[in-house]
Amino acid sequence: MIEVEFFTYTDEQWNAIKEQVLDDLGVDADRIERLITPTLGEFSIIAMQPLRDRIELVVSKYQLLSDGNRQKPSRADLEALRDDTENLRTGIVAALSEQVGAKNDDVAIPFLRPGVDADMLTQTNDYFRKLLRNLKRQIEQAGQRGDNSRKPARDQCWTELLAIWCELDGRPRGLAAAQFLQLTSVPVMGSAVPNLASIIQWLKRRPRQ
Repeated sequence: MIEVEFFTYTDEQWNAIKEQVLDDLGVDADRIERLITPTLGEFSIIAMQPLRDRIELVVSKYQLLSDGNRQKPSRADLEALRDDTENLRTGIVAALSEQVGAKNDDVAIPFLRPGVDADMLTQTNDYFRKLLRNLKRQIEQAGQRGDNSRKPARDQCWTELLAIWCELDGRPRGLAAAQFLQLTSVPVMGSAVPNLASIIQWLKRRPRQ
């Protein structure tokens, strides 16, 4: 288990964020809450989460993901895990089905074994394709160093912050959105945050939802 200390804004930093949200969206950030239902063991509770807590949680995740001093799986370990995953998929598919083909025909069709659900083979293949796709991204990131290794964490953080901005009825592009990303992320990312022009370009490159 990794023990972390969650990031909190200073009063000055939070007041700057509040002022920008009020000026551009006309809402008081201190009055914005959302209903959440976290699960604690077998029990679920209902609570209200202030906007400030939500934003601080997002930037705290960046701090955790971008910390280069934390132990991460090596590229070799991830590649070995990928190979094991491919072998496991092959073994599971073989256990669920049998390849049947005509004589002198290289094309084989999987026939499910008795008792196997009709959609089991499709769902198994879909899951392993998704798992291998995610492992591939982790392998690519394992080869990155310095600022390049922090970029995926920054992009994920900005994506979550932008989703919050849009929930407040902010537009997903433009100067106001860029200023919100800058104000909320500079206190934790520091010099890793580029200038406003670069953030605006980052917003433009995002696919439209």
